[in-house]
Amino acid sequence: MRAPRAFLFLCGAWLVLSLAAMGAETDAAKPDAAKVDSAKPEAKPEAPLAYISVAGAPGDGEQALAAALGKRLSAAGVKTATSLAANVYSVEGIVKVTAVKGGRQSVRIDWTIFGPDGNTLGGVSQTRIVRKGSLDRKWGPTADAAARAAAWEISKLISP
Repeated sequence: MRAPRAFLFLCGAWLVLSLAAMGAETDAAKPDAAKVDSAKPEAKPEAPLAYISVAGAPGDGEQALAAALGKRLSAAGVKTATSLAANVYSVEGIVKVTAVKGGRQSVRIDWTIFGPDGNTLGGVSQTRIVRKGSLDRKWGPTADAAARAAAWEISKLISP
C-alpha cells in the first residue's frame, strides 16, 4: 500500500520539477523587456487556515496528533490556526481505543473536516492494531505516522 503512494508522489515531484525546469529554459530565451514585465510580483493567494483538535486519545496523543498533523498540513500548504474564526477550516480527530485478542488494542482515528461555514467537507478514517498500553504515555513516531497517512487526504479537502 505504501509503495504505490510513494511511486505516485515521486512521479508527481518529477513532473513538477520537469515543468519548472522547462519554465526556466523558456524564461532564459525571452528578451530582457519581457523578463522585466514577468518580474512583477504576483499576488499569491493566502494559504488556507485549519484549526486542529483531537479528543479521546490516551497519553499525550491529543497534543501529539494535533502537532504532527499541523506539521504535515503546513508542508502541504495549509497553515495551522490557533483558534476558530470566520475563514478557518476545522479538523476534528476522534480517537477510539478498544481491546482485541492477544494483548493488543485497536486504535481508530476518525478525522472530520469542516469548512469555514460549518459544513462537513469529508473525513478520513484510520485503524491500526498496536500492543496493549503502547500509547498510554507517549505517541512519538506513531502520531507522525498517523498524521502522514491522513494529511494528504485532509489537505485535498481543504485546498481549493
